[in-house]
Amino acid sequence: MPSFDITENRPRINIFKLNKAYYFKHFFDDAELFRELEPYYEKQHYRFKMATAGARNKVMKLLDRKGFDPNIIEDAAPFTIEIGKYQNYGDLLKNSVDNYLLRDKVVLVMKGIVWVEQAVAKGAAVRGKNP
Repeated sequence: MPSFDITENRPRINIFKLNKAYYFKHFFDDAELFRELEPYYEKQHYRFKMATAGARNKVMKLLDRKGFDPNIIEDAAPFTIEIGKYQNYGDLLKNSVDNYLLRDKVVLVMKGIVWVEQAVAKGAAVRGKNP
């Protein structure tokens, strides 16, 4: 007898709590959905920011209704990498939710573990772990 996998494979969106606000980065093909989320969009950083838990909850409900799997990340450490500021890291920026300079390094919070792995393959290190 055939078995059917009825588990819905919904795209996951990680929402990071950073400095008392919530952030995520995602490209939406759905123009209507983007218009609904536009009040939260930070154009200069290409990301979405919710300043309060109430706003985060509203956005999470909307994403859920539209077929996404929103996931809150309270501890960004496993998603945080560092790379030398003179290394080529430009392509890592598009898959990072946040970034900042720290002495001779650039620290990036990547939007997913797959992007962390790709960054490590390009010479980055997971922040706080010794090579």
